[in-house]
Amino acid sequence: MKKFFAILLTLAMVLSLAACGGKEETPAEKPAETPTEAPAEESGEKTFTSSGKTLNVGVQSNIISIPTVYAYEQGYYEELGLDVNLIMFPNGSPENEGLAAEQLDLASNGLASVYSMASGLCDWIGESDSGSATLAVYMRPDCEALNYKGEIDGKPNMYGSAESLKGLRVLGPTSTMEQWGAASYFAQFGLEAGADYEYLNMDRAAAAQAVLTGEGDVFVATDVDYANMMEEAGFVMVADCADATGTEFNNGFLVRKEILEERYDDVVLFLQAMYRAAEDLQDVELRNEFALAYYQENGKPATADDVALETELRPFLTPEKLAVDDVYLGSGALQVGAFFASIGTIEEDQVAIIEEAINPQPMIDAFGLNIKGASLG
Repeated sequence: MKKFFAILLTLAMVLSLAACGGKEETPAEKPAETPTEAPAEESGEKTFTSSGKTLNVGVQSNIISIPTVYAYEQGYYEELGLDVNLIMFPNGSPENEGLAAEQLDLASNGLASVYSMASGLCDWIGESDSGSATLAVYMRPDCEALNYKGEIDGKPNMYGSAESLKGLRVLGPTSTMEQWGAASYFAQFGLEAGADYEYLNMDRAAAAQAVLTGEGDVFVATDVDYANMMEEAGFVMVADCADATGTEFNNGFLVRKEILEERYDDVVLFLQAMYRAAEDLQDVELRNEFALAYYQENGKPATADDVALETELRPFLTPEKLAVDDVYLGSGALQVGAFFASIGTIEEDQVAIIEEAINPQPMIDAFGLNIKGASLG
């Protein structure tokens, strides 16, 4: 693969999104610039032309970003006149910081996207895969909580009780799928982070190693390689995604509102190129080969069998899959936002801001399909 990533381990925080506040102020408008000569792309009656400016796109070393990266490798962005710069991040929380600091224009992101939406910073414009399909909560085999099972009505296979879970330490990144899974699981027993259990912020890979050496009690695996790691070490799965959260969440794409307003055509063209890659990656053999090489190049622990299982469990979404009658763009983000509001992670009035941030129009313009956005109604 091409060596195109600039590794960002730390960013100067202009705005912290780990605990979101109110809606961001509208950025001042910049003088319009004349688009450079670039190929135009038509969708229905509309024509889209690249601005010629660099589009800084955040990616991660996991399934979230594979179509985005594959499109880059195949030159699909260049074919549409886009100058795309991919920037690697360890997880979604620092991607939010990059968006807030205007070092990113767009990002392929997971559950951490909810915070950038709730702040009024970004719109949610597309989805790539089921982020929660492989989520599972794992616990050390010597934890007392494993002596209790079926304490919650309707969940006979979920371990734990209110008293046995108190004082446990969870290791994992904040503003992510891991934190949502942990918070959802403990909340069912009436427990809150900080008061009843500890959630220690740590990079995903570091958290996995630390919990295996006894520094923590609970780890939330969000893909099959980390699940395998926990199971091989004797950890017990205490809750799957359905039991832990009661819902699901699709990974997807954030774009800063300023970029959407000033460079709308670039955003539409990005979606056309990225979903072209998602269509290519419906080929299982191609996807498995590319994903394994991508993971190995970027230090993610995975085997060929892990990748094959991930492909089976988490197929990539395409525009046609998002246009069916019972599918609504952003439904998972809205449900997660409502959950976060219920436990005080965000303010109640920010749920409406999340709803406003669900924006199917770029997808509609890119593909001419009837893609619907989720709503509170």
